[in-house]
Amino acid sequence: MLGHVTVLVNPLAGRGRARRVAGRAIAEMRRCGVDVQVVVTGSAEHGTQAAAAAVAAARDAVVVCGGDGAIAAVLPVLAGGTVPLGVLAGGSGNDFARALGLPVRDPVAAARVVARGVAGRVDLGRIGERWFGTVVAAGFDARVNERMNAMTWPRGRLRYHAALIAELAAFRPLPFSIEVDGQRLDGDAMLVAVANTGSYGGGMRICPDARVDDALLDVTVVTSISRVKLVRLFPSVYSGRHVRRPEVLTLRGRCVRLSAPGVIAYADGERVGPLPATVTAVPGSLAVLGAGGAGG
Repeated sequence: MLGHVTVLVNPLAGRGRARRVAGRAIAEMRRCGVDVQVVVTGSAEHGTQAAAAAVAAARDAVVVCGGDGAIAAVLPVLAGGTVPLGVLAGGSGNDFARALGLPVRDPVAAARVVARGVAGRVDLGRIGERWFGTVVAAGFDARVNERMNAMTWPRGRLRYHAALIAELAAFRPLPFSIEVDGQRLDGDAMLVAVANTGSYGGGMRICPDARVDDALLDVTVVTSISRVKLVRLFPSVYSGRHVRRPEVLTLRGRCVRLSAPGVIAYADGERVGPLPATVTAVPGSLAVLGAGGAGG
């Protein structure tokens, strides 16, 4: 059992879901005898600072109640270290928790995983100097994110769908240069995803065979197709069956270099910046409470 933990709560995650998850989970951890310090974070930077303070204070774990973006905020502090991450899935996506087989719908079960105090090590990725846990997206999906972040209406999933439709109307294939462990591929593509975990966006299995314990990155390339074909392809991403289609390429390696003019990369759903960029796998770089035999 753990003695002392710091719980970082992102109050905006999951459109308020994180607050409800935190209340139930913290009560259960305290019932299990864990001393819990709670910090409500106001921004990603605040989350990073609070995680650093918890490590400096020799807390037994840093527990994040939020989504993949909230987890990404603490990776610069925890990656490569011995203080483990605990996850209380309170976001709208929770793809990192899902990939590790952690509870995503039961706050009490998630709290018990944390309280037990048993950690395993999993891989992370880096894009440039930035750590990420799930997927780097570049191309159509990143453009949808970019458009959605600039919108103020509608709210929730409707805003994503509105951004998707608007971007689809204007989108054209992009000229990518992709290099995986020294092997180069040039050509037009709709999107490129480089993954540490199998899914992003709340269960979209863009790289369905990716694992967090194989020291490799999975790459999915949707080659140049019509917008009608892209619309037809989109639903199959939720099952992972899109990778069976001839217009979809899959690659795997330790180091991926991406280049495409005017393309913005996103990692863990957060804006990274324009390509070119180098993405690398960093094996066993994060200790996570409850991680063991993790899959994609």
